[in-house]
Amino acid sequence: MTTSTIISAALILLGIIFMSASLILGRKMTKSLPIELQNNWIPLLCLMTLFLLGYIAFLPLLGEHTFSPRQVFVSLILFGGAIFVFLVIIFTRSTIAKIKAGEDQLKENNILLAEEVRVRRAAEEKIRQQSDRMLHDILEIMAEMIANRDLHTFEHAAQVAKIAGLIGLEMKLSDDDLKIIEFGCLVHDIGKTAIPDDVLLKPGRFDPQDRFIMQYHPLVGAKIFARHLQDDRIADIILNHHERLDGSGYPAGLKGDEIDLFSRIVAVADTYESLMARRPYKQPMSRDKALAIVDKEAKAGQLDQDIVNVLKKIAPEIPEDIAPPPQVTAGFMKDIEVFRRKTYFREPLTDFYNYRYLYFLDDAQLLRNNTMPYDLFFIDIPTFGEFQQKIGHVVADQILDELGQSLLKTTTEWGSEQGTDSVMLFRKGNDYLLYGEFAEEKNAASFKKQIMGDLASVKKEWNLATTLYQQNFPAGFSMDKALASLFAAPTKTPQQADA
Repeated sequence: MTTSTIISAALILLGIIFMSASLILGRKMTKSLPIELQNNWIPLLCLMTLFLLGYIAFLPLLGEHTFSPRQVFVSLILFGGAIFVFLVIIFTRSTIAKIKAGEDQLKENNILLAEEVRVRRAAEEKIRQQSDRMLHDILEIMAEMIANRDLHTFEHAAQVAKIAGLIGLEMKLSDDDLKIIEFGCLVHDIGKTAIPDDVLLKPGRFDPQDRFIMQYHPLVGAKIFARHLQDDRIADIILNHHERLDGSGYPAGLKGDEIDLFSRIVAVADTYESLMARRPYKQPMSRDKALAIVDKEAKAGQLDQDIVNVLKKIAPEIPEDIAPPPQVTAGFMKDIEVFRRKTYFREPLTDFYNYRYLYFLDDAQLLRNNTMPYDLFFIDIPTFGEFQQKIGHVVADQILDELGQSLLKTTTEWGSEQGTDSVMLFRKGNDYLLYGEFAEEKNAASFKKQIMGDLASVKKEWNLATTLYQQNFPAGFSMDKALASLFAAPTKTPQQADA
């Protein structure tokens, strides 16, 4: 075997080794490539396999020739090609490894970025929750301020929030929307803190001037919130909950789509609660009657009919006798509230209290009517109008006041002398009402006798006819029903004062 043959064979063998190594590395590298690149790499592997077979087939041909530089030159070229393919594979493999390392780093960076985003979102959510809690706490503080100003207003706001929340839940509003409705309802009447007590605490129905003053409360409340909250929805509820779709509401007389959805919901809830709730000047309505009135207002174009239909659907979930919310005012506020009510239930320029004050005392559980029997006395003056015409309004009113003063003196002295008894005098228009808690029945009879004496005196001096009705009620008997029975259908024979 010649030297050239040995050299050529060595070169070809080395080429076979390098080409085989390239083919093996190429096959391994193919598995790490993306699918779309694998399809492009497979033809190259096939071509390398063909080159390898050519190398192997060329090796036996080397012994058939004598020394020839061309033979060595061809073998050298084939060896160089194998080296080139091997280097390409090595460099490609290195590049893919770097790309994969970069992808791994990118994935790691993405994971870190996702974690950072998660942490930031968690922090933002925590801040939002803290902000919501702070806002809720502020609104509860303001609600308690309302309660200290007027407990009825606070109770009304709390109940409207419950009813509006049930409506919103049935309408499948988002949790955020339900939260805004709750917040808005809690403070929707906060503007009433600026309304004078003479209007806010008035025991009777409003006259035009009272109503004009009261209609400022949405403007006052909205002004408080509008400049301090980024979310306008709460301020809109405060401002627009008395607006009506037909433009008959206040304060701006908005119509139709000018009124936002939340305000429409609160308007329905507000109206329904006002009808269902007890007030010093009204008795609570039954659910059916309240729903009928709300539905009538919707059909008249004032309230949103769709929302009223939702209310009618969820009404069975709302207790007919809406219970007041838990007491939020301090214990001593009860005494302040009683004094405030006492002051504003007093008739102007007199020492007499409007009979509706009795409702308040009953609600505040300041009477003993739930633990002991009680008596009601009603002094009716059916001919007072004629009496006024006969002797003049000024003199007739003075005589009526004198009768009241005489009755007040009797009740005051009786309460002082009989420590176990409690009697109170109230005014009802031109008539008088007395409430009595007597330790014994004979005490009630003796008290009635004294009252009859006061009535007989006014009959004798001024010829003013009066009629006294008395009814006794067992412990726990509803004050509403007791007064209704006394005013509408006395069960005992009236005692004429001049008898």
